[in-house]
Amino acid sequence: MLTAVIRADGPPSLLAATFAVLIPAVADGFLGHAVVVDARGDREVERLADATGASYLRSGAAEGWHLGAAQARGDWLVLLDAGDVPQSHWAQVVDRHLMLAPDSPALIPLRGVAGSLRERAAISFGARRLRAGLVVPKGLVLAGRLGGAPRRLPVRRERASG
Repeated sequence: MLTAVIRADGPPSLLAATFAVLIPAVADGFLGHAVVVDARGDREVERLADATGASYLRSGAAEGWHLGAAQARGDWLVLLDAGDVPQSHWAQVVDRHLMLAPDSPALIPLRGVAGSLRERAAISFGARRLRAGLVVPKGLVLAGRLGGAPRRLPVRRERASG
């Protein structure tokens, strides 16, 4: 089962945009749970999480992925920032990845040249730290870093404007 861990540090409309893409995956039985980690303590974000059945945590951004993973019910996580909007067929692409490479982290890269290049450089040359867009085993998130470079998936995610 896949769990979405979503860091929310902006307006609730960003979280709503992300949930709008995730809800069909829940209806299809692919996404089993979501955890919203709120860095600001926004009551509207908490209400939105509650209305969608997601778990809600209040935590700073630095420890958000780790605390969200600890609350996750699934063995695999998709890490998102509120406002991340994966393309409509993202669930099928992630499901295929989990079937074909069940031990390998993956990345749903940002759409657009600039964002994609920044993301690629950060993963290739920087520390193997956790970031939005990753599809990763829960154990690696609890450990705090990736073991190797993730496989880039043939699906993109965009950023909603808030």
